[in-house]
Amino acid sequence: MPPQAPKDRKPAQAPQPAKRAQPPAPATPNRAVVLAPVPPITPSPGASNDVSLGVAVAAGAGGGSVTARKAGGLRDTALDVDPDVVGIKGALQNLAKSINIAFQTDYGENYLEAVYQAAVVRRGIIVIVHKEYFGFGTSWFGQLGMLIRSMQLTLDGPDPASPEGQKRIAEKGASTVRGLFNLLGRKLDLVAEFEDRVPAYVEQMFDRLEASGIIVGWDRDDWEITTTSIGLNIQITPIPELDKIEA
Repeated sequence: MPPQAPKDRKPAQAPQPAKRAQPPAPATPNRAVVLAPVPPITPSPGASNDVSLGVAVAAGAGGGSVTARKAGGLRDTALDVDPDVVGIKGALQNLAKSINIAFQTDYGENYLEAVYQAAVVRRGIIVIVHKEYFGFGTSWFGQLGMLIRSMQLTLDGPDPASPEGQKRIAEKGASTVRGLFNLLGRKLDLVAEFEDRVPAYVEQMFDRLEASGIIVGWDRDDWEITTTSIGLNIQITPIPELDKIEA
């Protein structure tokens, strides 16, 4: 018998061709990314360093400075509120704008900002709306709603629509009996109330606005400042020329 090959011997494999080495990939040059310069944000000379308004930088390679101005730093609006110069309609609109600026930038510096929300022009007069009566219109239903709200506030305590009354109620709680007696005294003009000081507060606010250059042409003899019979909204009514001559 012919000799047999051992079982554990593996058949010889054909030699594999050597792999050809690939040339290295050419290096890609680094390209510098040119960024447009970010313009600096510079405050205006009249504004403080505390910027309370958001600012956006305009895109573009040209650049340029962007000025951020705080609302409280306004000094040059010069809204004319003289009816003889801009007319009754223009004076009403400018006066209402100045009141809204005052409430937003602490120019009132008295109790007005604590309880009043905004000024609007309605039927030839300016109405400064108390926060407790905000949303009631001038219709009959609106007046009825204000009356109901006023009675609800009276049951909370004395002079509840004033800043002092609200603070007293928050500290000591509601007092219906004292609120009713205080209402009687206020209607009979036996006790002082916040409503009596409101016209003086409004005049002080306009004096500050004029001194700051926000309004020009302010003359308190041109306007009558009162409060509504229902609620505590403020009304500013232009005085006709004939009435000013007679006064």
